[in-house]
Amino acid sequence: MRTGKLLSVVLCLSLLVALTGCGGKKEPAKPARLEVEHFTRVKGLPEEAITSLVAFANKIWAGSQKGLFAFDGVNWQIHQRKNTNVLGSDIIEDLKSYDNTLWIATDNGACRFDGNNWSSVYTGGRARSVIGKGVELAVATAYGVVYSNGGGMTPMGKDAGLVMDEVTQVMFDGQGQLWVGTRAGMSKLVSGIFQNYTGPAKSVMGSSLVDVPASPPGCRLPGNNIKVIMPYKDLLAIGTTSGLTLTDMETVWNNYTSRHRDWVQRGGQIVEEVVSGNSALPGNVISSLAKSDDQELLFVGTDKGLAILHGNDWLDTKTLLPDLPGVAITGLAWLNGDLWAATAEGIYQVKKASGLIPEKKAP
Repeated sequence: MRTGKLLSVVLCLSLLVALTGCGGKKEPAKPARLEVEHFTRVKGLPEEAITSLVAFANKIWAGSQKGLFAFDGVNWQIHQRKNTNVLGSDIIEDLKSYDNTLWIATDNGACRFDGNNWSSVYTGGRARSVIGKGVELAVATAYGVVYSNGGGMTPMGKDAGLVMDEVTQVMFDGQGQLWVGTRAGMSKLVSGIFQNYTGPAKSVMGSSLVDVPASPPGCRLPGNNIKVIMPYKDLLAIGTTSGLTLTDMETVWNNYTSRHRDWVQRGGQIVEEVVSGNSALPGNVISSLAKSDDQELLFVGTDKGLAILHGNDWLDTKTLLPDLPGVAITGLAWLNGDLWAATAEGIYQVKKASGLIPEKKAP
């Protein structure tokens, strides 16, 4: 009898160990450390101070103040005025991949490359950004947008209804609608007419800090100095000097900020105070954006490093990518499952970055 009871106890203990394991509670598995390769002059990168970055035609394209470089996985090909005369300047302002075309804005004009042929699209001075689709073309300049819909190039500035002459970005949304980013807000071009959007702001009048209302009233741009625009899912991802928003520009405004300093009114004086952010953004100046092929990951380059958004959750980039420094990100690109991040000290390749996507828990 006792032997039977003893056997039952042993069997129960064995089953318990099998189900729970030996020892105490298991710690969750640590995320795998991804391999990061740093491209510098020593590794063949022609210039380390990169101004922009994009993936096109299965290559990484990097802009600098000394030309445009294309990496095929082995070698860097250099494009400068001396060997690619369609470039108006060796100073590359911005790069975009859209409509199966590489769009290049330079300090003296803009051009495009379709994978085989180069052609100039603008020769009227400095281009801050350029984008095209079919016969439609838009160039961002300090004096407005230079726009064409198949005919001649037409300058369109504040006198044509644009919120501000100083344009920083141009981009099409997921529906093919042209958006213009300026230092004073966003504008949408509809049938030749600009619809303007400015978020709430503050203005100094004498010794007082005055709230400037948004226009239209529902606009919730976190900042009006626009740095980068990218279609993301059914929304626009817009980077400003005061944070990031994911928005449909109507009713959806998912705003993210980092810990930063802001001006407030205290006892008749205007003082600067620290404001806590609502996200894992390391910096408030959003300089570049990229997304994974399935748009499950949004990569955000800031003036103080990289942030990664997965759904509504910010990943712990310091733990996941300890080899990536917390410095200003000047460009981001996604190619074949790898993330590329440009800085003033070279380019970082995060290999198999798709591994950053958290595993889904079993139901």
